[in-house]
Amino acid sequence: MLTLRLAVLFVHVTAVIVALGGSLFSTFALTPVLAEELEPAARLRVMRRVIRRLGVVVLSALAVLIFTGILNLLYLRAMPIALMVKLLLVAVVTGLALYQYGSVGARIWRLSADGPNPAIPPLQALFRKIGLTVGALVLVIIYLSLTLTRGAIG
Repeated sequence: MLTLRLAVLFVHVTAVIVALGGSLFSTFALTPVLAEELEPAARLRVMRRVIRRLGVVVLSALAVLIFTGILNLLYLRAMPIALMVKLLLVAVVTGLALYQYGSVGARIWRLSADGPNPAIPPLQALFRKIGLTVGALVLVIIYLSLTLTRGAIG
């Protein structure tokens, strides 16, 4: 039987998959292919659109994660240490994602409006580093979530 708790958990996990999957796809599949197949001006036009669209997807998924995470907190009767660590990491990931898309991504977006610019590659490298850091932290958060779920079920 489908319970409200299970539905909230399903939406929560789906949001993780959407956010992390999109970011990992962009970092490990799309960006290398674009670098090999397109000239710098065309690559920049495509990446501008990807950053804009992916930013909306990732930040929307992050908002869903925070909302469903708060709902999930309502089901717990205690605050285990693993949950405290998870919540701290969620705050760090939220800050990094907002910085990645709201600041670094926005700078790339503005600078790329006129075509290739020598200031863009270092920003792209920073964007990727932040994305990889966020991805690694999300994997730690998922591990902590599994620990918490097993504790709640068992």
